[in-house]
Amino acid sequence: MSGHSFHEPRCKGKPKEVLYYCKLPLPCLGCRFEITKDAGMAKLKLAVVTDIHHGPTRFTKLGALAVPLLKDFCDRVSKLDVDLVVDLGDRISNVDHDTDLGLMRDVMSVFEGMETRHEHLLGNHDLHYLSREENEGIFGCSLASHSFDLKGWHLIFWQLDLSHGYAANITPSESELEWLSKDLEKTIHPAIIFTHIPLNNGAMIGNFYFQNHTASSTVQHTMDAREIIEASGNVVMCVAGHVHWNDSSTIDGIRYLTLQSLTESYTTQAEASGAWAEIDIDDQVRWRAHGNDSMTYQAPVRGLDMHWTPPRPPSPIPGRMEMHLKFGDAINGVVLDMDGVLFRGAQIIDGSVEAVRDLQTHGIGVVCLTNNARGTPDDYALKLRGMGFDINASNIVTSGVATARYLLRQAAEPKIHAVGSAVLRQTLRDAGAVESMSPDFVVVGIELDMKISDLISAVRYVANGARLIASNGDVVIPTTGGPEPETGAVIAFLEAATGVQATVIGKPKPEIFKYAIDLLGIARDEVVMIGDTLATDVAGANAAGLCSILVASGNSTPDEIGGCEPTARFADLRAAADFLLRR
Repeated sequence: MSGHSFHEPRCKGKPKEVLYYCKLPLPCLGCRFEITKDAGMAKLKLAVVTDIHHGPTRFTKLGALAVPLLKDFCDRVSKLDVDLVVDLGDRISNVDHDTDLGLMRDVMSVFEGMETRHEHLLGNHDLHYLSREENEGIFGCSLASHSFDLKGWHLIFWQLDLSHGYAANITPSESELEWLSKDLEKTIHPAIIFTHIPLNNGAMIGNFYFQNHTASSTVQHTMDAREIIEASGNVVMCVAGHVHWNDSSTIDGIRYLTLQSLTESYTTQAEASGAWAEIDIDDQVRWRAHGNDSMTYQAPVRGLDMHWTPPRPPSPIPGRMEMHLKFGDAINGVVLDMDGVLFRGAQIIDGSVEAVRDLQTHGIGVVCLTNNARGTPDDYALKLRGMGFDINASNIVTSGVATARYLLRQAAEPKIHAVGSAVLRQTLRDAGAVESMSPDFVVVGIELDMKISDLISAVRYVANGARLIASNGDVVIPTTGGPEPETGAVIAFLEAATGVQATVIGKPKPEIFKYAIDLLGIARDEVVMIGDTLATDVAGANAAGLCSILVASGNSTPDEIGGCEPTARFADLRAAADFLLRR
């Protein structure tokens, strides 16, 4: 198998000799596959237990039986040749602070007698009255997110903040997502992720606890987590507890498995399930849930960087401007493309000023988005004020500003070499980036008087390991004089010259949309994107998990169909705003 048939990142090395030839910080995906295959991963055997719920019997959780059932689990595991024991959290049923301390110590005393290495996650009940530090004091170890390699597998124990009120919190947080992304970037091995709460947003129909309380079965930003997991190309399985039943699903080839609670009884006719799982993994995942609620599961392990074909878009409804109106219960914020939605060049689009004013009057937040990095937010705010819009620079996101934000998440003072407009370079410097002769990042925009000689340093820095970052991916933009080249044209040159694919920040990539959502300060299901282009505005909104409205006042036509579909279509912003305000 060639090590260079993948799209990102690529190297010019020979797969079998990647340690000598690959100049990337980590081997490319093709080389990673060859290294992992040659390493001859050994079979990994795990024992898993979850939701022990030591404490009072509550609803269908038979907490009074927790300690004897846990001792039985430990005795059974001691007779097996297990590499690792994983406790997925919710060791106790919370009562009050002092009682919970005693309950947690009871559970720990059972695990202390186990010779096999054991890892522990924090569940929401573990954190209801006790802090993470108090849990750490009882277990005598750190309970922060961490990972390690075992028998050729990369095991990740992702500790999310599940303290009281977790279902309403922004979880996983930006820092938690960043930790996961960086951890996956640094490994060449196939990865298994352990969390307390499942990441697959599985259906809860029939579940005693969660059918009528689905918000508590998951956390808000699982889609962000899955984006990172799927993009990494090396996660093969995610294991969780929390939802009190055995379940399995597959998304993009990744196996998502959840385990029944040790003390649960609603599926076992009022008897404790006594559930625990034995997992064997090599080229197959073999899962056997023991106890009174048993389940077996077997499936192949997906290959590295193998993905499903993305789902086909919804089909339009003939003769209707509005399509698939599956908005959330309340829309409290809008993200607006500017050119084609608010104005066309220097011409205001009829009704757009009044539409924005009406949205703002009704308490709907407004953030504007543009892929153009050649202007600052202040430049656009000045233009909009001159047209009659009341939109502050702080509510305008350019691809240059989004690129600066992305770089600051990679390093406190990112070392860069910038190619592009003076505005882009100044935006990056103002944010804290430092121009360097030994950069970690080559950041690319467009300058119309750019020469080929301006790109020589960029090619050499990338060849020496600098990451290639693009403010946006537009190849051309329309102007009154005809098409004009944009950053995508420069990126095409640099990708061809270096063999490295750029990380693009602007639309349709989700990064710039996430920034806009953060500025609005509300949940993504309360936000709608309004734009005039299927390929950037709608595709980007879809990638970021947003509802979208396509207006026909710019690049699109009322019946245009592309590779993705909006949540709704309207003639212009005035019609879209009227719809949102009368919901």
